Amino acid sequence: MASSSVRLCNVKVMTMKLLAKVYYFLLSTIAVIGMIGYILAVVIQVFSRTFLPVVPSWTEEAARYLFIYSVAVGASLVVLKDEYARVDIFTSKLTGARKTFYEITCCAVMIIFDVYLATYSIPKFVFLRFRMVSTAMQIPMQYINFSVLLFAILQAVSYAINIIFMIAGVDYKNLYSKEAAE
Repeated sequence: MASSSVRLCNVKVMTMKLLAKVYYFLLSTIAVIGMIGYILAVVIQVFSRTFLPVVPSWTEEAARYLFIYSVAVGASLVVLKDEYARVDIFTSKLTGARKTFYEITCCAVMIIFDVYLATYSIPKFVFLRFRMVSTAMQIPMQYINFSVLLFAILQAVSYAINIIFMIAGVDYKNLYSKEAAE
C-alpha cells in the first residue's frame, strides 16, 4: 500500500515537471518570437532612416508593443527559474523548512499582488469605455493594455508552479536547464 502511494506521488511529480517544462517552452518561444519581431522592427527603422527618403511610421510603435509583450512573457520565465535579483542577507541565514516557508510566503504574497493587479487591470485598461487606437498602426489600445493582465496572470501561474514544487521538495530552480533535460 505504501509503495503504491509513493509511485502515485512520483507520477504526479513527474507529470507536474512535464507540464512545467511545456509551459516554460511555450513562454520561451513566445518571448523569443516577440524579441525577434522587436529587433526586426528596429532594424527596419534604422535602415529606413539611413537609406530611404521616407520612414515608415509603424516601426516605432511595433517595436514598443513587441517589447512590452516580450517583457510581460519574459518576466514569468524569470520567476520560473527564480532568477530575479534580490537582496538575500536575511534569507542566506535561513535553512531547511524555515527557508522553504519564507520562500513559499513570498511567492504567495506575489500571487496575491498579481491577482489584485489582474482584477484591477481588467476594468481600467483592458475593457476601455471609449475606442482608443494607437497613432500609427490604428491598433485598439485594449490589445496593448492586455499585456498588464497577461503579465499578472502568467506571473501568478509561475509563482503557483514554484510553490507546488517547493511543497513537493523538487529542485525547480534547475528544472529548466539543459543538464536537467538529459
